[in-house]
Parts: sequence; structure tokens; C-alpha cells
Amino acid sequence: MTTKLETLTLSEIIARFLARHDLSVKGKAYYGNILTNLEWYSQKHEWPKLEELNRSHIRDFIGYVATEDNRWPQGKRGSYKAATPATVYHYTKAVKTLFNWAEYEEYILMSPVSRLKVRPPRYKEVEPYTDDEVRNFLNVLEDDIKYGFRAVGIRNKAILSMFISTGLRLEELSNISLNAIDHRLQQITVLGKGHKMRSVPLNGEAKKALRQYLDIRPAMGEMLWVTDDGEPMTMFGVRTMLFRLKKRAGVTSPGGAHRFRHYFATRYLDAGGDLNSLRLLLGHSTLAMVLRYSKQVSASRAISQHYQFDPLDRLVKGDWKGKEDRPGREKKPARVGKPVRREPKIRRWGY
Repeated sequence: MTTKLETLTLSEIIARFLARHDLSVKGKAYYGNILTNLEWYSQKHEWPKLEELNRSHIRDFIGYVATEDNRWPQGKRGSYKAATPATVYHYTKAVKTLFNWAEYEEYILMSPVSRLKVRPPRYKEVEPYTDDEVRNFLNVLEDDIKYGFRAVGIRNKAILSMFISTGLRLEELSNISLNAIDHRLQQITVLGKGHKMRSVPLNGEAKKALRQYLDIRPAMGEMLWVTDDGEPMTMFGVRTMLFRLKKRAGVTSPGGAHRFRHYFATRYLDAGGDLNSLRLLLGHSTLAMVLRYSKQVSASRAISQHYQFDPLDRLVKGDWKGKEDRPGREKKPARVGKPVRREPKIRRWGY
């Protein structure tokens, strides 16, 4: 153990961390980007040996990320402006994950960031697409199918239909293989976050759109979505297609593919869907995120119903009276007849 601590460097620790078999392709890219910058910073500022690192070194690095506009020599997009609180949070969380993992694997005696608190930022709520915006998307694709771009239009309609009907993430939908589709097109098996497999049902219009695409799909390759040349359609390709489609549909609100996921979740709950069923369909391990969708639906429903219960409008229109004073409601006449004689109640004590 002592020899390990003396020979391993921060660069070697990072390399072993990124070589973990349980990291997805997206996870390796995520951590690789952040930890490469950490490695560059440590070399530039001549950090001491790994076992001599302490919390102040990590705080200096996080402070550099938070305050330096021109941060990295690689000149990546976004590194020439001030980092957002979300960026600082992700850097802090990734570095903390690295050193905690190194301690767990016994590459270091104690993590220098074990007591470093990571406070998540307040993320802005993602608004789902409106019904009119989704109709605009679909109308453009229908025009493509009718007027000269039939094959591409059919494929893109199948992609969009699955986004709307299933709430899949962009990466999940982009990486669907033909083997993952049930032969009756009843459901699709997808690989979600944390290498968790789940089944997503197909119904109605989405099933119809997928069947129409499979009928004209080139018979080559194992991936579901392919280009005109039969090459696999990458996640970047799907994102680019949606960006162009959004522009053609005249949708000017911000956001991309993930807003379809929010659209699916909010409309599912608005139609009376169960919270736990939605959690399973979306691939969430807890109800925390699903409850955020539920609050969004409740707030939207309250706004839409406000016109019925606006106190000022009801007061001005005379609707704020009691039931007995409302027009058209006559008081019931008093009972006429021989009064009923009631015997006085006798209070009985307990003795």
C-alpha cells in the first residue's frame, strides 16, 4: 500500500478512474472533460504529490473555475465566459467523486474533499412544449411525407412520435437497436442512466409511425435509426434534425429534445396517470423528479382554472352571494300544520 501511494500520480488516478467498466460512453466523456482540466490545472500550479493534496488545493481549483473567464488552453466552447453555478457544481461534484473513489479503492489514505460540501444550484424549470408547438412539428413532417421527402419524413415522424409518446431521453432513443424492439412492436427495451435496462410500451400513433418507418428502412445495420445511405444515425444527428425541424416549424421557444420528455410527463399526469407508473416509464429511481412534474401540472391546472374562481370577477358579477340569496332560489315555505309537542329533555347526571 505504501508503494502504491508513492508511485501513483494524479494523472494515473484519473486514467484508472476513466477506465472503469461501469462508466457509460457519455459518463466517460463527462468525467474526462472535467478531469482533464483538473490535470492541466494541477500541472500548471505544480501541485505536490497525491498524498500531500488537501482541501485548499481543491478549493483553489473550484475558485478558478468559478471566477476565470478564459479558463482552459484547449479553447473549448463556453470557456471564454464566466462559468454558471451549474458548471461550478458539476466540476465540484466530479472532483469529489474522483477522490472519494480513489480512497475507496485504497489508492489514497484519505480523500482531501471528504468534508467538502456540494450544494446543487437552483436549476431553472424546463417548460414543456405546448400542444400547438407539437402540432407544428408534426404538420411539417406530414408536409415532408406528402411533398417530396417521403422517406426522411417518415423516419423523422417516427423519431418525433416516440419522443412524444414515450418520454425517452435523447441518448436512449438514439441508441435503440433493432434487437431491442419486440417483434409485435408492443414495447422497446432501452438502456437508461446507470446502465439500467427498462421496457417502454408502444401504442397507437407511435406504433403506427414506427411500423411505417420499418417498412421503408434500408435493410442494413443493427441500429434502428439510419441515414439515407444506411449509416447509423448518431445522437448528434438526431439533435441536428430536431434543431432544423424546430426552425422550420416556427417554434421559437428555447430548448431541444429534452422538452419532449417534459411534455410527455406533464401530459401523462394531466390525463390522470399514476405517479409511480410515470417514474417507471421515465426510468427514475425515486419519485423526486416525478413530483416536480406533478407540481408543474398542478400549477398549470390552477392557472387554467383561475377564471372560474377569480374573487374580484365573482364579486362584481354578483356570484359571491350565498346559495340562499342567489336569483332563482326561493326559500322553502315554513311547515304548516299542528305543531309537534316535544317533551323537555331531562339532564341526567352520572349518579
